[in-house]
Amino acid sequence: MKIDGAVERIDGVTANAYLITIEGKKVLIDTGTAGGGKKIIDFLDRNNVRPDFILITHHHADHVGGLKEIADRFNPEIYVPDLEIKIIRGEEDPPKPRSFFGRMVTSIMKFDPVKDVKPVSKADVPGVEEMATPGHTIGSTSYIVEDLHLLFSGDAAVESGGALKINKSFTYEINSAERSLEIIKGMKDYRVLPGHGNPVQL
Repeated sequence: MKIDGAVERIDGVTANAYLITIEGKKVLIDTGTAGGGKKIIDFLDRNNVRPDFILITHHHADHVGGLKEIADRFNPEIYVPDLEIKIIRGEEDPPKPRSFFGRMVTSIMKFDPVKDVKPVSKADVPGVEEMATPGHTIGSTSYIVEDLHLLFSGDAAVESGGALKINKSFTYEINSAERSLEIIKGMKDYRVLPGHGNPVQL
């Protein structure tokens, strides 16, 4: 689904994955589940695209499940939240959501670790800036493309009924998540592209 001339949401992926074209570079934001990773690779191959960079918003398996397969296929530079780099490398167990349902689902949904990832604080991706939006996970990170007035929120803000909300079942620390949501909502004139749901214009 074309968002605008520079951004496309890749269809058929459980959690939204976006492809940005900026300053001649291809940037993929999030990688879906393992099954979603295959769909992303098919999409990239059909369009003769190789991602130069991958940016991960947080460590949940519906956002990083396809990362290893995509990384092996295209060998891009991969940046992940600093506080979650050991989780994504498989060196540390992730903190569990507070709710029983969230703990149950995250115990079932797994992902293959990826060693060759770098902290997002060291990223130098043209036209893209990171913004800490913790709460959904310990290191949840949003990405801003200022020139296009776009904000990619991951699950720090998801769309439901046309509004931006928190998915409390899968949130690690609710007070931080609520503060992050308010920061995102304060980005006036930005279009928020969430990890789940449709774009929301602020």
